[in-house]
Amino acid sequence: MGNHARWRDTLRHMAQQSASAASAAPLSEHDVRCGVPVTMVVAVADSLQVTVAQVLEWLSISPRTWVRRKQQGTLDMLESDRLARLHRLVRRSATVLGGTAEGRAWLTTPQRALGRRTPFEAAATEVGAEAVFQLLGRIEYGVFS
Repeated sequence: MGNHARWRDTLRHMAQQSASAASAAPLSEHDVRCGVPVTMVVAVADSLQVTVAQVLEWLSISPRTWVRRKQQGTLDMLESDRLARLHRLVRRSATVLGGTAEGRAWLTTPQRALGRRTPFEAAATEVGAEAVFQLLGRIEYGVFS
């Protein structure tokens, strides 16, 4: 087994161990300022059932930067902040829609209220994320959208 495969397996194992904690515990401001562990990227990708590459694109992290972050073990503050936003979105959608699978399905399905984009796509910017959170609020309170 090569170093790359071993590193990937190690990250996946660590992400699986922290997946339940990742989906349950919100990230604090301290976590974001200190840098979120790179294993959270893998955990969020697994919870959404998307590729790590898709999450990295969403986070605006290039492949070269990803290599550096894996060596460091943590994301920088801005990357951590974006990941915290995505983490909040995954948790909120699961809460509003009644479960992880339901939230995942909704996040990855185009929504008319978001211009036929998926909530995952729309939430890549702060403005888009606000629209997604507002839409979840309307769904939660039964407001027609």
